[in-house]
Amino acid sequence: MPNSINYAERYQAELDQIIVQNTLTNLIETPSVNWMGARTFHVPHLEVSGYKPHSRNGGYNQGTVEVTHDPYTLQFDRDIEFFVDKADVDESNYAASAANVTREFIIRHAGPEIDAYRFSKMATKAIDLGQATEETIDPTGVIVALKRDIAKVRKYGVANLVCYVSSEVMDAIELYKEGKGQINIDNEGTKIETRVTVLDGVRLVEVFDVDRFYSSFDFTDGFVPSTGAKELNWIIVNKGSIIAKAKISSIYFFEPGAHTKGDGFLYQNRLYHDLFVLKYQASGLIVSHKG
Repeated sequence: MPNSINYAERYQAELDQIIVQNTLTNLIETPSVNWMGARTFHVPHLEVSGYKPHSRNGGYNQGTVEVTHDPYTLQFDRDIEFFVDKADVDESNYAASAANVTREFIIRHAGPEIDAYRFSKMATKAIDLGQATEETIDPTGVIVALKRDIAKVRKYGVANLVCYVSSEVMDAIELYKEGKGQINIDNEGTKIETRVTVLDGVRLVEVFDVDRFYSSFDFTDGFVPSTGAKELNWIIVNKGSIIAKAKISSIYFFEPGAHTKGDGFLYQNRLYHDLFVLKYQASGLIVSHKG
C-alpha cells in the first residue's frame, strides 16, 4: 500500500509586488492653502505703474494701481471602494486583509496617480505656453540643455526650484564626460530611493517610474498615458508658480457589522485635489520632452 501523505500548504506573509516609487510631488505642495467653503477660489494680482520723468516745476506724475482676481476651480475628484468578504480574508491567509489592501492601494495607485496628474498638468501648461522643448537627450548635451532651461527660471531663486528628471536623463548625467564637469549623485542613503543631485544650485530629482512621467493621461480607470502623450525628459518648476493641495482626503474603514454591504470588510477612499499654474508666474515652469 503506498504512503498517504497530506502535504502542507504554506503561505508567505510578504506580498509578491513590484517596488513602486514614493510620491514625488509632495516636494512642491503648497503648505498653507484653505479651500474649504468653496470650489472656486480667487488669487489677487496687484499691478502698479513705474517711474516717470520728474519735473522740477513741482508736482508728481500720477501712477496707476490695478487689482485683478483670477479664479481657479477644483476639478479632479476621485474615489474607490473595496469590499473583501470575511471568508476571503481568512482563506487567503490574510493576504486580502484591510492593512494589505490599504497599503497596496496607497502605494501602487493613489501616490503614483497624484504625481501623474500633477506632472501632466504642468507639462500641458508649459507646452500650451510655448515653454517646452522637444529634444533627444544624450550624455554629451544633457548638461548644456539643463543649464539652458535652468537659466530661464533662475530669476525665481534656485532655492525655490525643483527639477524632476527621467531615469534616462539621470543616466546621461552620470555618463557626463570628465573635462566638462563633475556631478555627484546620491540616493539619499537608501538602496532603492530616487537618485538626487544638484546642478547650478537646483535640486534634480529622478522619476524612475516612467509610467507617471508623461504630458497627458487617461484617468478613466486609474491612469494610463493618453494617445499622443509625450514622454518627459524633465520639468523645472518654481514652487511659487503653482498651487497644489488636496481639498478633501477621506479614508474610511468598516469592519463586518459596521456597514450593510455584506459580511466583510469595507474600505473607502476619496481624494479631491488639483494643481493650478498661477497666471502671472507661469514663466516659472519649463519642460523638455521627447518627440
